[in-house]
Amino acid sequence: MSSKGDQPATVSDGFQYSTATAFHRALLDRFKAIAKSDPRYSVNQLQRHFAYDRVLARCFTAPDADLWVLKGAGALLSRLQHARHSRDLDLYYADSDHGVEHAAAALRAALDRDIGDRFNFSVSRIVPLLEEAKGCRVHLAAMLGRKEFSVFHVDVVVTTAMTLAAERAAPLTPVQIDGLVRPDYRVFPIVDHLADKLCAMVSTHVQQGRVNASSRVKDLVDIALIARSHRMAGVQLRRAIVTGFAFRGMTMPARFQVPDPVAWRAGYPKSAASAPAPVPSYEDAVDLATRLLDPVLAGRVEGTWEPEARQWRDAK
Repeated sequence: MSSKGDQPATVSDGFQYSTATAFHRALLDRFKAIAKSDPRYSVNQLQRHFAYDRVLARCFTAPDADLWVLKGAGALLSRLQHARHSRDLDLYYADSDHGVEHAAAALRAALDRDIGDRFNFSVSRIVPLLEEAKGCRVHLAAMLGRKEFSVFHVDVVVTTAMTLAAERAAPLTPVQIDGLVRPDYRVFPIVDHLADKLCAMVSTHVQQGRVNASSRVKDLVDIALIARSHRMAGVQLRRAIVTGFAFRGMTMPARFQVPDPVAWRAGYPKSAASAPAPVPSYEDAVDLATRLLDPVLAGRVEGTWEPEARQWRDAK
């Protein structure tokens, strides 16, 4: 295990912590103060988000920074500070000439970079992903000096349905630290993110010979959050949804529908509670998703979704 965090390092201008121990103590003090004043956050969540940003800062300042794209809940959280907390990171490595092993090696190389923040990372294991996406799950520990700071995993995929160029979002760090390397992120296009959520809701899985509907209630929460906050072009969203279903070999539905209304209504409050800000009720979320998606699924939209009005505006 590297202990370089307590050794001299090349730090950024203005970074005031001479040792990892001092930095760790200062971060914990600030996280505790935030959690005490705002019950929406816990110290563990704040630590995890900070550790995520240290991974992403390395990826998005690496020589291959233009190949990394942040997906999943982490991408939504970077767009919306009130989105659901994320238990892991999802990254797309956009190098079609190489496979999963190359992407995993690229992540290791990024994690090994010294960007002067006293952090280092230990990879415990790498396992294949079981989902339809071709990729791997990298289990790692974020170390601040010799102390374990946070443990989580990073899912890396090398194939995905992405119909637009990556967009940019501000870094995820919950506190401002002078001199810390904090690049903007390249994030999954919002229309493709929404298409991913819809595909996940519609998907089924077979267990012991029985076909089960999706139980990912969190996807409805995310769709509602996106619908309330992002303008989207109908043509682009339609293309993203069509591409997403084709990529997975799935049939696109004719209209939006919750897979199991009884179970989803019961499970919705728990998923909504994972967001550090109020989210729509289950009924409002379903209504919002229906308003957003039904015209697109029917191929009737050429205008723009206006989140404040919560409706489509026809193109002029």
